[in-house]
Amino acid sequence: MQSIELWIAIIGGALACGVAAAVWLRRRRGSEPAAPGESPFEADPPWHEVLGVTADADRAGIEAAHRATREAHVPERVAHLGARARRQAQWRLMQIDRAYAAAMRELGLGRDRSD
Repeated sequence: MQSIELWIAIIGGALACGVAAAVWLRRRRGSEPAAPGESPFEADPPWHEVLGVTADADRAGIEAAHRATREAHVPERVAHLGARARRQAQWRLMQIDRAYAAAMRELGLGRDRSD
């Protein structure tokens, strides 16, 4: 075997290993369960379930629950766990804020959208 043939065999083997590794990583990533909020078609649960209050809660109870649940799901608290955990916490925080907005609208205290 000449030196050029040897180099071609080495480069071909390296490329084959690189392709195999890329395919393996792609399949491995695809097997992970989807994180909450990764599907744009998920419906949020009712606002009182998200905030942990009854459906007939008053404004003070809703605001207290909003502050408490929001404080418990701050993304910076899980930043050391990686980007995926941080995305999940950010998604949960947005869900909590949407639930609070829905509660305020239901109580008639939401922003007026007529402008």
